[in-house]
Amino acid sequence: MCHILRPNNVVSLFLSDDDETPGQIGLFLSLFDIYQFTRLRSLAVFSNNDDNIDEILNYASHCSLISLSIEQSSFSNHRNTILNLLLSTISRSTLRKLTCTNNFLYIDNFQWPKESNLKYLTIDHCTRKDFCTILRHLLHLQTIVLRHFNLDIHSEYEYLSNTYTQLTSLTMQQLFFSMDKIESFLYLTPSLVHLRLEGCADDAIFNGFRWETLIRTKLLSLNQFEFSFRSQNYRAVKMNATQFRTPFWLNEKHWPVYGIYDYPKEEILLCSTPDILTELEYNFVGLVVISKTIQNVSVSMQVVRKL
Repeated sequence: MCHILRPNNVVSLFLSDDDETPGQIGLFLSLFDIYQFTRLRSLAVFSNNDDNIDEILNYASHCSLISLSIEQSSFSNHRNTILNLLLSTISRSTLRKLTCTNNFLYIDNFQWPKESNLKYLTIDHCTRKDFCTILRHLLHLQTIVLRHFNLDIHSEYEYLSNTYTQLTSLTMQQLFFSMDKIESFLYLTPSLVHLRLEGCADDAIFNGFRWETLIRTKLLSLNQFEFSFRSQNYRAVKMNATQFRTPFWLNEKHWPVYGIYDYPKEEILLCSTPDILTELEYNFVGLVVISKTIQNVSVSMQVVRKL
């Protein structure tokens, strides 16, 4: 393989040191000089070895990558080195997409570049303040995915004065939020075309009329709304279900909504379809559809990925 592969012809590379491929990255780096991959445009790395990540990021900071993904499941002991290398990489004019996990980026301490062409960003942990800091520096950022978002209320008044019109797609996962907080937060991003929210919420989040008002007044460009809201208050969800059967939801936006009961977790789940449903992990007797806003929309077990 080493004799057949020509590094200068490779444009995409995925390297992993997970449980199924232990030591793969170290072996790869011992067999190939990564600097010979002169045409590489997409690089994805999953490793808990700080030395390997340092070497790969040093390469990334000097090449013309378009997409870079760096993921690590354990705490890094080389944080300062990694931050400096990430800064150099983000400053590269060619980089458009970055995925960075395991708190590599402490937003408050990270010196963002004065100029960056980054358009797509995925990070693990982020607060409201961090979110504003990112958008204040990354003026070309169009899409952001936040895997663990903390919609904090501390010193919120400091971050409400500006809006960030460059952002058109926002995904927030593993949330716990109130409708008041999410309304206040979404005022910051009036140009959203796509919005995806996943997490636990208070009862007000299931108020379809309130969502309709928010979208009509503050999110005028929104045409794709994906959500998955969990609650243990079955009655509150059921009482509000009819609010998602209005002409706004069914005729104007064409956004079907499902109410699902999760038996193992004893939770009610209100979600959009079909994308959210295909990603649920099913227990064989776990999830039961109890309500749907469009009767001719069906969910087949064939679309479920895990049983």
